[in-house]
Amino acid sequence: MHRLWIVLLVALFLPAVTLAQEPPPFCGVVDSIDYPIDNLVEEYDDFAQYRARFGGNHLGIDIGFDRWGDPVHAAAKGRVTLANIEEWDTEKGVVIVEHTFPDNSTAYTLYGHMEETDDIKFPRVGQCVDHETIVGAIGWPSRGRPHLHYEIRRGLPQEGGPGYVTTNPLDEGWYHPLDFTQLWRIRLQPGFVEAATFKSVPALPPVALDSGRYAVASGDMLEIVAQPGGDILWRIETDGIITGLAGLSQDRTVIHTLNGQVFTLQNGRYSALWQVDGLDEPFVTLGETLVFVMPGGGLEAYDPAGTSLWSLPAITPDNRVSLFSASDQQIALGVRTDDGVLWRLIDAAGQVQFEATFSQQPVVAPAWDGSWVGLDGAQFKRFAGGQNHSYGNIGLVPGRAAKATVDILGNTYVYMDDADQTLLALDAEGQVRWRIRYPMPSAALPPLMDTGNGCLLYTLDLDGMLNIFDTADGDLILQIELYAGGSRTSSPRARLLNVDQSEVIHAGSGFLSLFTLDGWALGGSAVESCRLG
Repeated sequence: MHRLWIVLLVALFLPAVTLAQEPPPFCGVVDSIDYPIDNLVEEYDDFAQYRARFGGNHLGIDIGFDRWGDPVHAAAKGRVTLANIEEWDTEKGVVIVEHTFPDNSTAYTLYGHMEETDDIKFPRVGQCVDHETIVGAIGWPSRGRPHLHYEIRRGLPQEGGPGYVTTNPLDEGWYHPLDFTQLWRIRLQPGFVEAATFKSVPALPPVALDSGRYAVASGDMLEIVAQPGGDILWRIETDGIITGLAGLSQDRTVIHTLNGQVFTLQNGRYSALWQVDGLDEPFVTLGETLVFVMPGGGLEAYDPAGTSLWSLPAITPDNRVSLFSASDQQIALGVRTDDGVLWRLIDAAGQVQFEATFSQQPVVAPAWDGSWVGLDGAQFKRFAGGQNHSYGNIGLVPGRAAKATVDILGNTYVYMDDADQTLLALDAEGQVRWRIRYPMPSAALPPLMDTGNGCLLYTLDLDGMLNIFDTADGDLILQIELYAGGSRTSSPRARLLNVDQSEVIHAGSGFLSLFTLDGWALGGSAVESCRLG
């Protein structure tokens, strides 16, 4: 008996022996990503939408309405960290999957309001899954129609989570599921270089600064955003909606508000403040010269310190400006008058280099040699050295939303916005090289257009579709979908498309992500034959 007590006492005071636990399985690196169900409702996007019923902003998207019992697939390969059919009580079950991405980041997809059926069961915790794996069925929560609540987030691998927060979900560790999915689809493609992400939807094209940061205007807020990650370094609330934004050297930012205030800022500090009561149009820059369009087509130019440089008087008493844009050397201004459209080219010193009146707004674009090229009705023209040079008639009149661009070889590409949705290419003398039917339907705003080395033509549509054409014959080589936001959140005037002669593409759909892509890698055989030629 004494020996038994000794053994018991020794056992009580010996350190506990811990059995070695198996490490969780590694389920691979994501090499493709998709949505958990098919047939998403077009333009529906309720991420971050405020719902008074729940007192907060939605952390995911609701999809698959009235599809009770339909299978739900994992979005990508990963490991199950939560699978509980009672996680949300009467709001049904939740499955969470952990994903490892090629940049070593981790994200978690959450599938909520799910149920099991006779044929569909939840996976077990620790199980490896991929997009072929069914993780549950669309359920019928007690407080709504059958649907799937879908989230992507940085943390909470074992918690169903709150569903709503009172702040911006992007600041709290959640991703926009649709933007995140399209972002990684592009990142996993050949030709991807880098991406920038934001936490506010821009109202104007974001501006890249010398430091690699971005200036983003959203409503009356200006944010300076660091990359990668989209962290906001500083934020300034202005006196009204921001209507113009430009970046200058040394990380200077200039903004113009609807109330007429102009600010020059550097590293969050004001260096100049003045008033310009111009039109609700973005101003343009020619080097360090800032040019604002005024009612009736007048122009006012300032330096970044707010010093007036020059001005031109109004052309008409009405606000009838039809065109206000700039190349590296000149401003193009179109003003509707009783006689037609008065069109001007003005240099950085405020000197009018060309002026003529046309029956309708000419469709023009700056060429690499400093001239402007385009269509006056069906007539192909070149404006250079203060002269109007007319060439052939293409036999087709452009619509109101027509758009043009010119490559370094002197070829002009015109989206005609006509009944046949024509996209055509013209040589330097206005002869038609090819014409095709543009792949997207007519829209309120034309596609953005640009070329790089002359081998490829790029267009960016209102819905975020980036199209790449072979300039030799107009063949559509590739389409890349950028998520452009839903019907409530899209910002098409913030679209961005720039292509340099190295075929580096900078593209943004006017939503939360910008992309840098390698056109040489995307162009395939069309690029190879062009470069060899």
